[in-house]
Amino acid sequence: MNVHLRHWLEKAQVQLAAVAALAAMWFFGWPLVLPWDPQGPLTFIPDGAYGSLGGFVALVWALSALVAVATLSARAEGALLAVLVGVCGLSLHCGQMRALLWERGGGLSATFAAMGLEAVVMGVVLAGSALIIWLVRGIARRIAPRWVWSDPPEAPADPGPTRKDGPATGRERFEAPSSLMTLIRSALRPAKVTAVHTLACLVMEIAMAIILLVLTFRSSDRGQIAFALAASFFLAAWFAHQTFPVRFSAACWLGPPILSVAVFMLGTMQPTSQDPSVWHDAVMVAGNLPLRAALPVDWLAFGGAGAVGGFWLSRRYNYSKQQQPVESDRQ
Repeated sequence: MNVHLRHWLEKAQVQLAAVAALAAMWFFGWPLVLPWDPQGPLTFIPDGAYGSLGGFVALVWALSALVAVATLSARAEGALLAVLVGVCGLSLHCGQMRALLWERGGGLSATFAAMGLEAVVMGVVLAGSALIIWLVRGIARRIAPRWVWSDPPEAPADPGPTRKDGPATGRERFEAPSSLMTLIRSALRPAKVTAVHTLACLVMEIAMAIILLVLTFRSSDRGQIAFALAASFFLAAWFAHQTFPVRFSAACWLGPPILSVAVFMLGTMQPTSQDPSVWHDAVMVAGNLPLRAALPVDWLAFGGAGAVGGFWLSRRYNYSKQQQPVESDRQ
């Protein structure tokens, strides 16, 4: 199978799985997690709806397993992207944050603390989805390895010090202190570089996302929230991965949970007030940025889908560039 056909099949798989997941969550998932106010925001911990939270987690993880099976010939981040697009179906149903803040009145500090805890749970849900996809693909690879996407092999490792008449033997490497230290350094260097690049990719993504959110997050309308989170994290993840092209998607999908927890925990510093209109000031960050109008599920759905989508597109782009010289050589 040539590169173009393989890429087309991968894109088709992910797109079909995303559409199916979105429809399933919109029509069948929403009644299972319906909040007490159908027109209100989809929140769990602030409302004490722990049963609904458990149902939400089970629903997302079950969807992850199904999507993982349906996208075996695609990259793992493509499967995670389809799952998060499905979660967008739940997020698009719910109402605005202002309804929750109106209900709580002046007790906003405790409300935002609960929202911060829920944002942490959303990060755990996202990590669990990634783990489930990885496990399902690992099982499938044992049963039918040709069906599962495999990344191109890494560059061969450094063979180590050599002699004039050939490569050094294992005994010579063990006995020579300088050779042993060289082997240790060569073994540790890839892991160290990978960890540093992964952290650098994550930090750059968060920094870029903050800048883009300042430019795009201009109101508390649901459509504006969806666009700002998805577009900002998509562009931030793409740019960060192009700068630090790591293989681990966690370098990008960790960004939305981390930033959302920080945003909600800063909200715990809000002063107590009995003014019903205090919600307008409560959602503001740095004076004129209504970041706290986005629910934890919004950060998971739109922010997570944008980050994983940017990572997935960046990897596809890099893979296509790597394969072009190979295709030209064959011709």
